[in-house]
Amino acid sequence: MFWSKANKHSTPPIWLGLRSSTWFICMTICIATFTDGFTYGAVVPVLPFSLVGRSGVPHGEVQFWISALLVVHGVAMATISPIAGWLADRSASRRSSFFAGLAMLFGATLFFAIGSSPIILMVARFLQGASCGIVFTVGLALLVDTVGRDEIGAWMGFALSGLSFGIMIGPFLGGIIYANAGYYAVFAVILGVIAFDFILRLFMIEKKAAARWTKGSSSRDGTKYGTFSDDANGSNPPISGDDHEPPQSDLLASDERTNDENLHNPWIHDAEPASTSHTKRPRMAKRLVKWLMERFPTTYALLSSPRLLAAMYGGFVQVSLTSSFESILPLFVQRTFRWDSSGTGAIFLTISIPSLASSLVGALSDRFGTRKVVLGGFAVSTIALALLSLVTHNSVCQIVLLCALLALIGIGTTMMLSPLAADMFVVVDQMSNDNKDLFGATGAYAQAYGLFDTALACGTVFGPTFAGFLYERAGWKIAVWALAVFCASGSVPIVSFYSEAAHGPRFWVTS
Repeated sequence: MFWSKANKHSTPPIWLGLRSSTWFICMTICIATFTDGFTYGAVVPVLPFSLVGRSGVPHGEVQFWISALLVVHGVAMATISPIAGWLADRSASRRSSFFAGLAMLFGATLFFAIGSSPIILMVARFLQGASCGIVFTVGLALLVDTVGRDEIGAWMGFALSGLSFGIMIGPFLGGIIYANAGYYAVFAVILGVIAFDFILRLFMIEKKAAARWTKGSSSRDGTKYGTFSDDANGSNPPISGDDHEPPQSDLLASDERTNDENLHNPWIHDAEPASTSHTKRPRMAKRLVKWLMERFPTTYALLSSPRLLAAMYGGFVQVSLTSSFESILPLFVQRTFRWDSSGTGAIFLTISIPSLASSLVGALSDRFGTRKVVLGGFAVSTIALALLSLVTHNSVCQIVLLCALLALIGIGTTMMLSPLAADMFVVVDQMSNDNKDLFGATGAYAQAYGLFDTALACGTVFGPTFAGFLYERAGWKIAVWALAVFCASGSVPIVSFYSEAAHGPRFWVTS
C-alpha cells in the first residue's frame, strides 16, 4: 500500500527505505523551500506592472505598494514562525505542519490569480509569508532530526539552496512568462510547482515514523525530536517498541516538569550579568523579563545565548539586504536602463546564481568554522554595496558593472545564511549537552529555528522599508551606501561572540 497508519504491527508502506532515506527527506525539504522561494520571487517583476495595469495604482504610489506587500510578507513570517516552532516541538509529526504551510501557499496563489485590488494582494502576501514561516521553521527542524552533526552545514546549505534557487529563477521566469503569456500564466506555472511539491511531501516518511517498522533504529532516526545524544559507549540507543512515543499525557507532564525546572535553572538566571542586579532597570523591563522566564522558559533560555543572538542578527542583516533589492532594483533598472519585465526579472539572476553554491559554503563552514566564512561574506558584500554608487547612467559599461557588483553581493550573502543557520543547531545542541534538563525530552530545535526565522522575517520588513524610503527620498547613491554601512554592522556580533579556539569550529557557546 502507498501509506499505512503508523503502527509497528501494520504492514510497512511501499518503498519505506527510499521514502525515509536521508537524501530523499532532505531533497523534499529542498523542494519545499524552492517552492516558497519561487512563488515569492515570481511575482516580484510582475507587481510594478500589474499594480498599474490591473489594480489601477498611480505610478507615484507603486513604490509604496511594493514595499507594503513585502512588509506584509515579513509580518506574517514573524508572527507565524515562533508559533510553528513551538507547535512542531510538541507534535507527534512535523509532516502535518508541512502540509499546513503548503495549503496556505495554495490559497495565496489563488488570491493572487483572481484578486486585483491591492488589499486582496496584501492578503495573498500574508498567506505566502505564513507558509514560508512554517516551511522554513519546520523544514530546518526536520533537517536536523534527519542528518548527523558532522554534516549539518553541508545539508543545511543544500536545503537553503532550494530557497535561493527559487528566489533566483522565480523573478526570471515570472518576468518572461508575464511578458509573453500574460498575468494568469504566471500563476498557472506556480500551481504546477505547488502540485509537484505536494506529491513529494505526501510521499516522504519521517525517520521517526519509519522507525516503527525498523528494528534497531538509532535515536537519530527520530526517537524524539531535537536530539543526537549518544550513550556512554558512543552509539545511539535502540528503539524499544512501545517506548518509541510516550503517551500525550506523559509528554504534557514532562513539559510541565521541564518548565518548573527551567524556572530554577542556573543557565537561565546566570544568563543575566551579575552587575545588573545593582542597576536600576526600569520596572516595566523587569516585569517583562520575569514574565518571559515564567511563561516561555525555553525561549528565554535560547535568547540568553549571545552567540544565538549574533546568528539571528546576522540572518536579519542578510535577508534585509536581499529583500531591499527586491524593493528598489526593479524600479532602478526600469528608470535608468528603461528595461521591461523580462530585463527586470533577468537582473536578479546575477545576485541569485551564486546561491547555488550554498551546499559548498555549508561544507566549508563545517571544515573551517562559521566565523571565517561569515565574516568573509560580510566583507565582500560591504565593499560591493559601496561600489554600487558608481552605477549612475545608461551605458553598456554601467550595466556590466552593475551585474558584476550584484554577483559579488550574491556571493557574499550566500556565505552568510547557511553557516549561520547550521550554527543555530550547534548552539542548541551545546546548551542541551551542558544542561540535560534545559529543554526537556522534546528538544528546542524547532523553537530555535522559529526565532531564527522571525529574525529573517523582520529583515523582509526592514529591508524594503529602509531601502525604499532612502531610494525615493535621497536617491540610489545614498541608499546603497546606507546598505553598505548596515551590512558592515552584521560582522560586529560575529567578531564579538564567535570563537573557534576552545573546541574547534562552531562549538564555543557563550552563556
